[in-house]
Amino acid sequence: MNYGQRGVDLLRELKRSDWLPSYNEDSVRATIQEINLHTAELHDIVRANNRVGNDTSTGGGGAPVPIEMRPVMLLHEVSIKRNKRCLLAYHAHRIDKLRALRWETAGNLATPMKFVLSEAEVDFFHEYDKLASRHAIGGSMGGLDWNADQNPPEENFIQVRVVQAGVGKIETEVCGGG
Repeated sequence: MNYGQRGVDLLRELKRSDWLPSYNEDSVRATIQEINLHTAELHDIVRANNRVGNDTSTGGGGAPVPIEMRPVMLLHEVSIKRNKRCLLAYHAHRIDKLRALRWETAGNLATPMKFVLSEAEVDFFHEYDKLASRHAIGGSMGGLDWNADQNPPEENFIQVRVVQAGVGKIETEVCGGG
């Protein structure tokens, strides 16, 4: 049994790729299967311990886990947690890349990219695009182009031009009315 190795393999695959590798459903399923195997082993150990220590004088909670079984239980628990963290990191990285892609492409998902993504990721991209578009269109800043110039200015002072007439008098901290 691999102790947390499948999840690490998923992350290594992400690290080796330039952008995003194809969604590796087989490895994700294998990692989940490994988690289930470790969980079953852990349950078997606890059940076996409860059968051995099923003495009513202990308060019905079963006997404490023998000291020689604790490292085995700890190993299974750590493997489960490691694989879960790896799966979460794998999916979080992919989702972060999709969010960034939405702002880079203004919501247009190219066909070659669809082959790299899972069906759920394509759905996420479209739903995220709908949400971002709805937010950009509605609200008090509906006329603002959310995709234009996402980097902050390099200089401390910027020149502001009024595009819309009839705004009235503008006062700032540096200079009074103008």
